[in-house]
Amino acid sequence: MRPGIEEILKKVRIYELPQRAVSMVDMSTPLGEVYRLLDEEHSVAVLVLEEKKLVGIFTERDILYRTALEGDPATPIGELMTRDAVTLRPDDRLAEAIAVMTEKGIRHLPIVSAKGETGLIGGRDVLRLIADYYPETVLNLPPRLNQKMSRPEGG
Repeated sequence: MRPGIEEILKKVRIYELPQRAVSMVDMSTPLGEVYRLLDEEHSVAVLVLEEKKLVGIFTERDILYRTALEGDPATPIGELMTRDAVTLRPDDRLAEAIAVMTEKGIRHLPIVSAKGETGLIGGRDVLRLIADYYPETVLNLPPRLNQKMSRPEGG
């Protein structure tokens, strides 16, 4: 018998998720350079460092809310980043990551190991893991969750 979703979320550790590599930039890095980096790497975020210490994160949401109308490419990223980024460790449970993301209203969460190695997880990564545990259920969902089929489909 398959474990329930609650069991999975309490059991699975963050290191079991595929973590995206994440670029790191210094606080003085110009916004234009960060844009180029995000574009080239098809990334959703960069971690911002000061003297090799994580001090913030700059995400797609920051682009939308902080720079969309008047983002000067020369502005240091340290002036635009989200300060004091919430981080978790690779051995923390997935349930904790979901709780943090929900409570703080964030979509991307930096993961920092005791050795200083970094990664990034997001809501999509969590959904993929759930889909991997329940492929038949997820893949057989109707296009609209409230949709009722009047007759069986054939094919």
